[in-house]
Amino acid sequence: MFLMNKRVLWGSVVIAFILSIAFYPYLPADMPIHYDVTIQPDMSINKMIGVLVLPVLMIVFMFLRNMAARLCYVVYVLLILHIVVLWLALR
Repeated sequence: MFLMNKRVLWGSVVIAFILSIAFYPYLPADMPIHYDVTIQPDMSINKMIGVLVLPVLMIVFMFLRNMAARLCYVVYVLLILHIVVLWLALR
């Protein structure tokens, strides 16, 4: 299956790191990571942690995917989540 291909999975990890590097200068010093009902940020973290935590988790799940094949889908979910967090931080 295409999504379980090792090269595609590593490519998604590389894309996450490239996005982190590309958007890093434009992100605020504190990135919002949680929003309340009125879509106002109520929790934020340091920019460096906010940029690196999801790509690092993607690498962890890349190594754990040998234990369970379904863990490779977590890598894609984390990539989508990383894109959403970057987009929301830029708003």
